[in-house]
Amino acid sequence: MVVDSKWEYLEAKTINDSKFVKSFVKNDHLNFVIYYNYQGVVRRFFPDFICKLTNGEYLVIETKGQDNEQNRTKRAYLDEWCRAVNEHGGFGKWKWAVSFDPNDLQKIIQDKYNEE
Repeated sequence: MVVDSKWEYLEAKTINDSKFVKSFVKNDHLNFVIYYNYQGVVRRFFPDFICKLTNGEYLVIETKGQDNEQNRTKRAYLDEWCRAVNEHGGFGKWKWAVSFDPNDLQKIIQDKYNEE
C-alpha cells in the first residue's frame, strides 16, 4: 500500500475495512487531478483516495490535518468537478469528503453512502 504518512495509512485501513467500500485506490501516479485557481495562479490538486462504494457511487476523499483558505478553494473546485460529472451523467455518481481526523472517516463514509 502506497501512503505518504501514518495518517494516510490509518485512513487507508479504515477505507479498506469499511463495509460501504467495494474498492479504493490511493491517488498516486494516476493523474486524477483537479485544477483550481488560487490567488490568480492555476494549480493542481491531487485528492488522496478514490473509492467505489458498494452502492456503485464514487467517493473522493481528501485527508487534511488543518484547514486554510487554499484548502477550502481546492474543495470548492472538487465540488464543482463532482457536480459537473454528475450532471453529465455518463460516469456514475460522484461525491467528495474531507477527513480532518482518522477517527472521523468511518462516519464520513457512512454518511456519504446514505446521502441522497
